Amino acid sequence: MVELKFTDQNVVVTGAASGLAYEVAKQFAEAGANVVVADFDMEGAEKAANQFKEMGVKAFAYKTDISKYEDFEALFEETVKQLGSIDILVNGAGIGGIGPITEQTPEFVSKLIDIDLKGPIWGCKAVAPYMMEQKHGKVINFSSQAYRMMKEGSIAYGVSKVGVVALTACFAREMAPFDVNVNAIAPGSIRTPMWDATLEEWAPGDKAKQDELFKELIISAIPMGRTQDTEDIAHATLFLCSEYARNISGQCLSVDGAQTFSY
Repeated sequence: MVELKFTDQNVVVTGAASGLAYEVAKQFAEAGANVVVADFDMEGAEKAANQFKEMGVKAFAYKTDISKYEDFEALFEETVKQLGSIDILVNGAGIGGIGPITEQTPEFVSKLIDIDLKGPIWGCKAVAPYMMEQKHGKVINFSSQAYRMMKEGSIAYGVSKVGVVALTACFAREMAPFDVNVNAIAPGSIRTPMWDATLEEWAPGDKAKQDELFKELIISAIPMGRTQDTEDIAHATLFLCSEYARNISGQCLSVDGAQTFSY
């Protein structure tokens, strides 16, 4: 069995107070990495960081609004101050939003683009000088199966996730001379708090109906007949940040049970 270890490596994960990014951060801590929990939800971030410290690694929480470039600058400055370096950045924070474009307000569309697209751009821009100077590093950006499926009702969200894939490819080229790997992961359907919030909008207060909708709309569309777990995405993240993937860069890995494909 191949065991991925990240002992004494320093990992920054945005959005790690909850959901998918939390699971990614937890698995890095279990693998021996020091973890910075960067999130707007400071209470949740501190709770996660304290949990990781109990695993015997260094960890701290830092309040971060990823739509603001200056927040990333402050985040990385504090990370280097406390831990000495930034070996891995996971741009894991994001929001969702499904519905006809005619029903989405300009304010919501702007917020979604600011968080889901500009956020990863600012993260990459701010971390670049550190990784260029140390001449090593790994960056993972979270895209989505939405970048391939192009469904109605996900225009703003889909555009942001296509942009994340383009960001990944371009940034990988820029960082290649400095031995920095940059990749993206496109998760399939996962029952995260973000999905639960959407289901609550569709069937307010009706848990049974929400479960039925999720099964009807999501699980039935996956050839392998099951949704992905947060652990599946975390495993893929750790692999792409390991030495086993040292020559993989500029790619977007789908983890979605054969729901989408590329050629």
